[in-house]
Amino acid sequence: MQTLEGLKRRIKTTTSLKDIVSSMKTLSAVSVGQYEKSTKALKQYADSIELALLALLRGRNIPKNIKQQYKEQIIAIIFGSDQGLVGRFNKSIASFAISSLQQNNIDLNDVTFIVGGKSLSSKILSMGYDIDTLFTMPSSVKAMITVAKKIVFKLGEIQSLQQNGDKDFSFSNRQLKIYLFYNSKDEHSVIKQNMLQILPVDENFLKKLSQRKWPTKNIPIYAPRSRRTLFSLFMRQLLFVNIYKAIAQSLASEHFTRMISMQNAEKNIDEHLEQMNLEYQQRRQTEITNELLDVVIGAEVLNSKKK
Repeated sequence: MQTLEGLKRRIKTTTSLKDIVSSMKTLSAVSVGQYEKSTKALKQYADSIELALLALLRGRNIPKNIKQQYKEQIIAIIFGSDQGLVGRFNKSIASFAISSLQQNNIDLNDVTFIVGGKSLSSKILSMGYDIDTLFTMPSSVKAMITVAKKIVFKLGEIQSLQQNGDKDFSFSNRQLKIYLFYNSKDEHSVIKQNMLQILPVDENFLKKLSQRKWPTKNIPIYAPRSRRTLFSLFMRQLLFVNIYKAIAQSLASEHFTRMISMQNAEKNIDEHLEQMNLEYQQRRQTEITNELLDVVIGAEVLNSKKK
């Protein structure tokens, strides 16, 4: 049986553990708010990009998608986590990505996997698939910009190699398909998995965009010969917006999942502490009672000897 002093040390250690868990829970709660705020702030920038594309598309027909003479290439970008304590967060998005690609009749052996998060990468590798590029998920709002830029640059390199050095993003290239997979938290605080095809760009999106009315009386002017370059630039920005948003939502849902895990852990620690404190009080009371009995018995023995 554990000594009273040993039980006291266990209570002290468990209390310290509770403080750590509480700090992690608070940090995760703060992080969730930051990443959700950054997602909302991105909307204004995304609207500006759409207006820029609208200026280039006004009064012009949307080119038809042309099947070009390139080998088809499939890229899957999957966002997960680097750290643990997130339950099925990584396993769920990994399984969702693989099953979604299979449902689209895609040969997984031909897919180039770009993965964010070391914990997620272990899940992908354990499922038998190689990873082309692995990067660390950002640990702050500021770092998200850097990571999103790196991914856009990587996609530009891949398309440039496929299109013989043409660095302009082409929305009509049907041979390059890029899918984005990430977790997000809905309005009911439920974690769900998402798939977004970011290339080739949906023609319906461009058609609807071109039919929108310009919000002001000032019509933007640009040199016609620069239209292709400008369009390529804004397409890159559109990709950046989609990737940045996916990173922000993935991080928000990751920290929310960790916050719930820490909350459950804190509850379990409280219950364990309550049991240990009760045991400590009972055993301490027993020891005090035994000590009093020893004193009483000793006094009686002395009195009997005197008589």
